[in-house]
Amino acid sequence: KINYTVWSDVFVCPHCSKEIIFWEAAVNKEEGEVLDDFPCHHCNAQLTKRKMDRAWITKFDSALNDTIRQTKQVPVLINYSVGNKRYEKKPDEQDLALIEKIENTEIPYWFPNDRMIEGGESRRNDPAGITHIHHFYKKRSLWILSSLRKKIINNKYSNQLSFLISSYDLTHSTLMTRIIFKTGGKKPVLTGYQSGTLYISSLPVEKNLICGIHNQKLSIIKDSLESVTQINPISTLSADSIGLNNNSYDYIFIDPPFGANLNYSELNFLWESWLKVWTNNKQEAIENSVQGKGATEYRKLMTDSFKEAYRVLKPGRWMTVEFSNTKASVWNSIQTALTEAGFIAANVSALDKKQGSFKAVTT
Repeated sequence: KINYTVWSDVFVCPHCSKEIIFWEAAVNKEEGEVLDDFPCHHCNAQLTKRKMDRAWITKFDSALNDTIRQTKQVPVLINYSVGNKRYEKKPDEQDLALIEKIENTEIPYWFPNDRMIEGGESRRNDPAGITHIHHFYKKRSLWILSSLRKKIINNKYSNQLSFLISSYDLTHSTLMTRIIFKTGGKKPVLTGYQSGTLYISSLPVEKNLICGIHNQKLSIIKDSLESVTQINPISTLSADSIGLNNNSYDYIFIDPPFGANLNYSELNFLWESWLKVWTNNKQEAIENSVQGKGATEYRKLMTDSFKEAYRVLKPGRWMTVEFSNTKASVWNSIQTALTEAGFIAANVSALDKKQGSFKAVTT
């Protein structure tokens, strides 16, 4: 039983023009690290990833009814189980033949093939030829997800099962799942997608989705579903038009977007396409050049949202706003918006999350 398959980008040596598999050239398996500098196996020239061009493939995309050009990737490692024991091997002829068979067979179920929306994050993979939703998946993963969603349509628990599949999908199903080498470790570590980005590494991982979905932390999901079946109103309205009565809330907690930190509608587009329900980003309170929103537009949208919060709060009651951004200009926009809405900042204190996100650690 295959647990997961590691894939690798393929590059071209600028000196001898021969193909180089990144996994074979740049990964030191004995030390458990990815090398910055490594020799070409063909001509022994010293290389770095930035010095090389990508290898490319051209193929017919039946979902788009068009020929596409994408960067080349090949399977390099299969982690599999026999009974309770795990093993690893290099893909053999039978494995490669199975992958090719899947690649050349039409998926008989619906799956999204939407063009990624315009945006710096949503189209960051365009240069690699990953331009549409289905390009973020290996064919085998796409087949499983589309099949599962087809099977649950008429089930009386279809919403709950859809939630179960979606909970696993983005984090573990796409090419954004990857392996990393941690300091001091000899073996690669599987990790999900890099939160807050649509980054695809040079060593993506294709997981066994059937086992993955089956082995999720079902107790946590069960508790979550029990909570949302209680009397908890949930809405997807814009924060600047909540539509509730004046002076009706005791307390509000807001964790708003912070400038250009995260472009949520771009990040959500992938999994929203499976649901066929997309965020209307016209009122999205962010800084985004593609949407034509700078600091002024962001401050206006935040002010409108805070004014609505002020309207529905009971007199003398409180709101907590969680904030995280290193730019003083964004902090000033938040402060200005709060003041213009009528609030008084009574306290500013630190919230220690213990473990920072990728964005928090790097920026």
